[in-house]
Order: sequence, then structure tokens, then C-alpha cells
Amino acid sequence: MKKKIHLHIALVIVLVSGINLSAQKYFVSFTDKNANSYSIDSPSDFLSQRATDRRVRQQIAITAQDLPVTQSYVDSVKRMGVKVYWASKWLNGLIVESNNQQLMDTITRVAFISDAKLIWQQNPGTTISKFKEPNDSPSQLKSSAIYGTTWNQTATVNGQYLHQNNYEGHDMVIAVLDNGFKNVNNLSTFAHLWNEGRILSERDIVSPGNDVYNTDEHGTNVLSIMGGFLNGEFKGSAPKAAYHLIRTEDNASECPIEEYNWVIGAEYADSIGADIINTSLGYSTFDGDFKNYTYQDMDGKTTIVTRGAQFAFSKGLVVVCSAGNEGAKTWEKITAPADGKDVLTVAAMDSDSIRASFSSYGPTSDLRIKPDIAAMGKGTALQNISGSLVLGDGTSFSSPVIAGFVACLWQSMPQVKNTELLQLVRQSAHIYSQPDYSFGYGIPDFKKALSLGNNINSDKHDELKIYPTPFVDYLSITSSQALSVNSISIYDLAGNKVYQRQGIQRLPLKIKDLHMLPKGMFLLKVEQLRETQTFKIIKK
Repeated sequence: MKKKIHLHIALVIVLVSGINLSAQKYFVSFTDKNANSYSIDSPSDFLSQRATDRRVRQQIAITAQDLPVTQSYVDSVKRMGVKVYWASKWLNGLIVESNNQQLMDTITRVAFISDAKLIWQQNPGTTISKFKEPNDSPSQLKSSAIYGTTWNQTATVNGQYLHQNNYEGHDMVIAVLDNGFKNVNNLSTFAHLWNEGRILSERDIVSPGNDVYNTDEHGTNVLSIMGGFLNGEFKGSAPKAAYHLIRTEDNASECPIEEYNWVIGAEYADSIGADIINTSLGYSTFDGDFKNYTYQDMDGKTTIVTRGAQFAFSKGLVVVCSAGNEGAKTWEKITAPADGKDVLTVAAMDSDSIRASFSSYGPTSDLRIKPDIAAMGKGTALQNISGSLVLGDGTSFSSPVIAGFVACLWQSMPQVKNTELLQLVRQSAHIYSQPDYSFGYGIPDFKKALSLGNNINSDKHDELKIYPTPFVDYLSITSSQALSVNSISIYDLAGNKVYQRQGIQRLPLKIKDLHMLPKGMFLLKVEQLRETQTFKIIKK
């Protein structure tokens, strides 16, 4: 039986209705979030507990960007006669539909609206094909009694070492942003995910309310590479992780709306508490009269989807992205959001660690190293929608190999920040000291990454203990060792310092006079000689 997480929090606004074939879709941008009914002091109203905990663990402040859009603005737009599909809090606007061109031409005269940009129209032109189809013939690579067909893609990055140490993604949550998940509810490799309640939710951003299990298959292939498992035949890179399945890609067209869909999907992933986003998608060229991106736009800050990926990273997530299949084409370079500074971009190679001819090259247009790393994306084992175990080609398939093992690595060291995790993966790669524009830093070695992570944390002090929590007017800080602290600070969730105590002090110690703080959640930062630790505390 399916087990899902249902959060009654303000994430998006959907008005489900039939599509007017003569209508067009726009992104309506708001000027501000004034008169907002939500407050950053009450994050539980719009973020799940996992999302808040992720921010606390990585010392990330909750800001106005995290607030949903102002509802009164949404209501006003509806009254103008347009259909509202989704709201984006990071981009601060709405995806709307209208067949009234005159209305859309004049809507920006409204005080709180800054822009109304056309992002989709019916049948704009020849649809661009971006995915490589899996091979029809079954895989014969049964090289391991445990991994079966997936042995090569596992062993080339030493991922089996994580699994041997019981790091298989347990307690980690991966959001898969793709074009659909046809038959995931029926296929054999996913039975364990359903039986163990690891399919947490599904959402269709392209067609609100649609059944994602009756759409397209690319997301099914991608999910199998991470979460699939058949004893003795197939073992994905993170079979014990939990998954949110989010459809943002529309195979029927290639319009800018898909970038906005992606951002809204990433916002949902953040709000619901995902740790990692896998996106085997890329954007550079659009159908019809929509303006294409240029290579100069691959600078990590221009495209909508890359901005969204960077926003996701700023919330503490890791975004793993395929480099693109343009290496043998005129474009040749990576596509967005693979150009993101903090996106872990994955090139494709074969089982002999030779670059796949289709794998996109870097660098970014501002000459940063991209892709970051490489994994098997040629001859990658996966399950197709018919249930067969087959091989597939494409950077779409190298990305989930890495995303799953990154989840396993993070499981092994949940205290590290996303910045530290990415550095461990890059530093473990075989040409880290001499990166290039085809493999980036090279082929990662997850055994080495685990060792590097253990070395980083081996000299840390024993964990400090903070009590009581919730507190009323004081806090105590203790440790099993006789330690000293240099300073103690308390911040609200907006990042404002509300208390500070400086000077070297020995533990245990008691922080008094906290009755003046309002009720709510705060961050306690304890600075020691060699490290700083941050704790979530609650005043009642």
C-alpha cells in the first residue's frame, strides 16, 4: 500500500481547470511580498520540520525568500480573469493562463506587478528531442551476485564500499525532477520502495492533478538507477533512500515554462524536506519563436533554471545534474542548470572510464570548471517501463548514479554541510589536481570520499549537550570533557543576533536571563577554539 507524506502547508496555489487551447501561459512577477500573511518567525506554517532542521543544521537563516507569495496579490490576479496554476516564492510570481492578449499587455500597470512574460503557447513549433532512449535489448552484465547488471556503474566510482558499510541512503530523501514516472507504481524494481513507504509523494507541475504514473518514462529510468532493487539482479545507488517524484518536464514541447516548472518543483522539494535533487534535464534551445539561450548565458546566474538550482543549494540541498548530451553536436557545451556554481554536474563515460562521445564539454562561459565529475552514462543499467533490465546511454543516466551515492555518503556524515559534501566528492576524483573540461575533476572514488570525511571529523570534540529544551529563562551547556568556549550567541531565524556572551568560559556553564526572548525557535552558536557548533533551541 502506498504511504505518502501529506503536509498541509502553504507551498503552492493551484487552480485546476481545463486548458483553453487558444490560451497562452505567462509568468507574472510581483514587486514585493508586502502584506504577507506568513512570518519568518513561524516557519512551520510554510516549511516542513525536515526543511527547517536542514537549515538549522547548516546554519542557514530563513528569509523573506522562503515566504509564500502574498495571497492578496494572487487573489487580485484571479479577479482580473486569468487562471492561476502555480506560485513561485523564490521567483515571487505566478504561472497564469490567459487568452486575453490585451489584458496581459496591460497587466504590468498594476502597482504590485513588475512583469508578465510569455512562457508557453500551444504548438509553437517542432518539438526538440533531448533524451536518448534506452536500448531495447536486455543487459547481460551480470558481474556481481549482489549488483547484477549494475555492477559496472557501481564499481567504477567505488560505490559498493558505501553499501558494504551499511550506507545505502537510509534516512536520506531525494527529489527526482523529470518528465514522468510511468509504471513506477507497478514495476518490480520499485516494489521495495512501496513496501517500505519510501515513495513519499508525487506531484505533477506540468498538468496539476495528473497521474505521474501514466505520463512519460524518462523519470522511471532515472529512478531505477538510484532506487531500484532486485535481489541478485539489480541494485541502485541508493536503494534505501526515500523519494519524491516531481514532474516538471513536458515532452510535448520545449518552452521556457519548463524552467519555471523546475523552480516550482525545487521549491516543493525544499519545503517538503528533501536533501538532494536529481535533475537529468538541461535547457538551451526552445521551440518556435521563443528566444534560445547562448553559450554566454551559461554563466551560472542568467538562466531561470540555474537561478532556481542555486536557490535550492542556498537552502542546504545538493543539486546533482546531468551535463547534457551535446558533446557531438554543434552546441557542444553544457546546458543549464549544469552551469550552476554549486550544482554537481556529471559527465558520462563508459565502463572502461572512456568519455562518452555525446557528453557535453565545459567550461562555463565565465571559465569555471564544468562538468564537475564523471560516471557511467554509456551502457548504464536501468529498468524500462516494460519491466526489462536494459542498458541506456546519456548523461541523464550518469547523474542518478552519482546522486544516489552522494545520498549514501551524506548518510555516513549527516553533520556536514552541502558545501563540505560537494568538496569531498570533487576532492576524491582522480584528476582533482589537474581538472579538464570533459571530466572536470574526474571520476569520484566514494571510498576515498568517505575516508576524507572521516579525517575531517576525527579531531572534533565530544558533542556538547544543551538543556532544557524547550527552555523558559535559562540554558545549560555541558560536555563529557573539560572544555572551554570562546563565545556564545543566540540568533533568531532571520539571522538577527538576540544574545551574546563573550570571553573564555569553562564548561559546564549556565546562560541566565533568557526570559526576555519571545517564544519561538532560535539558533544557539557555541564557538570553541577549533570549531563552532550550532543548535536549534525553542523558547516556550
